Amino acid sequence: MTSKRWTMPVAACAGLVAFGLSLPVLAQDKITLTWGAHYTDAQMAPLTACFRRYEQENPTITIRYQQSGIEDFLQTILTSRIGGTSPDIYNVYSIWGKQLTDSGILAEPPSDIADFIAQNYEPTTVKAATLDDKVWGVPAEVSLYMLIYNKALFAEAGIAQPPSTWAEVLEDAKKIAKRDADGKVVTAGYAFGPSVANATHPFRTLMFSAGLPLLKDDLMSTNLADPKAVEILSGEVELFKQGLTSPSNVVKDFPSSRNGMQITANWFKQTLREGMGEDFLDKVGVAPIPAGPDWKTYQYSFYQSVDANSAHPEEAWKLIRWLNSPQATGKRSCVGDMLVALGGLTANNADIAASAEAFGDSFTKPYVDALQSGRALSEPPVAQTAEADRALRSAIEAAWLGQLSPEDALKKADAEITNILALPQ
Repeated sequence: MTSKRWTMPVAACAGLVAFGLSLPVLAQDKITLTWGAHYTDAQMAPLTACFRRYEQENPTITIRYQQSGIEDFLQTILTSRIGGTSPDIYNVYSIWGKQLTDSGILAEPPSDIADFIAQNYEPTTVKAATLDDKVWGVPAEVSLYMLIYNKALFAEAGIAQPPSTWAEVLEDAKKIAKRDADGKVVTAGYAFGPSVANATHPFRTLMFSAGLPLLKDDLMSTNLADPKAVEILSGEVELFKQGLTSPSNVVKDFPSSRNGMQITANWFKQTLREGMGEDFLDKVGVAPIPAGPDWKTYQYSFYQSVDANSAHPEEAWKLIRWLNSPQATGKRSCVGDMLVALGGLTANNADIAASAEAFGDSFTKPYVDALQSGRALSEPPVAQTAEADRALRSAIEAAWLGQLSPEDALKKADAEITNILALPQ
């Protein structure tokens, strides 16, 4: 049976309007939501597929992706705000949170989103998205640090198990390190560098293990002058003094078997997989932070938040929740699928439960265990975190290179960071 399309004559429409009666709404206005993040289009592919599915299920919604490199992302946010071109949704690096909330850029999540976060995410990661006792977004990618080591180099050096203290790190590094005829370190017992994070995040990790956050409770001064902090940096300096590493030996050399060990974040998994092949699990070991039985680790994260100026905040939060909810019973969320494809980690408990295979391998499981055990800690966000990290990295490198003693280097960093924290924002 052929259906007939019902139409209303123009005269009849005019008559309804003349009598003050409303015409039926036959179509809703289209809404475009812009999603801003640092991931490349290729990295975003699983999430982009979910965008298209969401559009099919919600025909009035169009989702547009706006990409900016991580090094430019914060400045892009600030610039787009001035130009009136802000995305509706941001993938916020947790260390930027204080600056963005103080500037009024982020919208506070509605109560149902806050409840969703509290019920579904690891508490330490929720803390990283919390400022002034308010949570500001749905946690997404999580990074934390563990010791990774090259199993073949350890076996070649006759080392049966990874080090559990820094003294053992030095002993093992001596057995692994190799130098050429000119004294150049060609195989490092341990490696740092070259980025700010490669210097400061392992140092923060070791400070947490010593019971010391970088900043004191007042968030206006540091713990860098503490003897325990000096001891940590002195231990790192010994690797350079003894020729067991050098500034030229960097973490990215690990896949080529030129580093014996390093403290590295879980996202390095993809680099290892690309550089060492799918059998990298047979070559790479993951161990606790070598700081004794009470070891802790440093975590940072990204969380998804809405711009306070978004014209469509309700729709934006609805999309965020949909993307972070399981796609079916026992399945991951869309965000979980993307992070697993990247070799990343999420603190979404449903995603973790649905990722037994991906997160259960010998590389990722120790990171997940550290996250769920409460050993992974985050620093309270301050607006000047990036500047403080740069000052700390400069001081650490000065000690590595023998330009300053560890004590003097950390005194210098303490003074610089204290001044930075005192500057008006």
